Amino acid sequence: MYQAAFTEILRLVINGYEDDQRLIMGGISLLVKRLAEQELNGVSLRQHVRYGHVSRIYKQGGQILVTCAGGQVVPFDRVIVTTSNRAMELAHRLTADGTFLTNEVLRAVRETHLTGSSKLFMLTENKFWLKKGSPTTILSDGLARGVYCLDYQPDDPDGKGVVLLSYTWEDDANKMLSILDKKERCQRLVDDLATISPDFARHLVPANGDYERHVLQHDWLMDPYSVGAFKLNYPGEDIYSERLFFQFATAKRPEEDTGLYLAGCGCSFTGGWVEGAVQTGLNAACAVIRSSGGQLLSGNPIDSMNSAYRY
Repeated sequence: MYQAAFTEILRLVINGYEDDQRLIMGGISLLVKRLAEQELNGVSLRQHVRYGHVSRIYKQGGQILVTCAGGQVVPFDRVIVTTSNRAMELAHRLTADGTFLTNEVLRAVRETHLTGSSKLFMLTENKFWLKKGSPTTILSDGLARGVYCLDYQPDDPDGKGVVLLSYTWEDDANKMLSILDKKERCQRLVDDLATISPDFARHLVPANGDYERHVLQHDWLMDPYSVGAFKLNYPGEDIYSERLFFQFATAKRPEEDTGLYLAGCGCSFTGGWVEGAVQTGLNAACAVIRSSGGQLLSGNPIDSMNSAYRY
């Protein structure tokens, strides 16, 4: 990840995204669940969700057509796309022509860099690192690049432990793709780790010896809904973030407005962070209101926010 533009790292520091973090019991997916439970006029947001899968998005007869689960095609007047840049290209086919996006934005969608990442978690019978005084973090230049011991039950010293055995990025993550079987991958990582910390490695056995249930791995490059972990620009590519971020502003220019607006953390200046996703989501919502003839309060993003940079 040393190839990443330093401006990406600088934003993390300036915005304090790495400060005062908290463990969310139940996982970050609880954020989405809590939002879905919010009610508007007595109806939860979850009840407004009609389809769980969207593939192709295209235009026909002046309407935007969305192919949903089961092949059902549904027409819409306005569409907000919040998937990753690669899903926009591969799943939704937004880059197949210039129907929705300008050439500059199309290039940003195609060429914006998404980080490759691979992780493997193991549930252990106990928190052996506490009992044995072992390190809670091991960094190496071997196959097991980063190992982290996680305590999801801090109030129970005899509870189960969790070891993030493989926390890898880019080329190191790509290597993991050649080992699809998670038991084999797990054992290869343990063998590699044993060369530098044999005492630690011998404790890396899943609870009850159950690799299928107690070992979890995920390769973001193989995920058809993301095709990568998150946006992380290379040097000189901030112009792509600007094009994607301000694409929603086409809503105030009828000659450019196609009724489709981009959002999501991949279209923000802070890829991989919920803050960027929320901000671009609000921008796109304002675009829908303006495009469909609604009124926005003063100080809204469309009228009050413009790029402050010249690349």
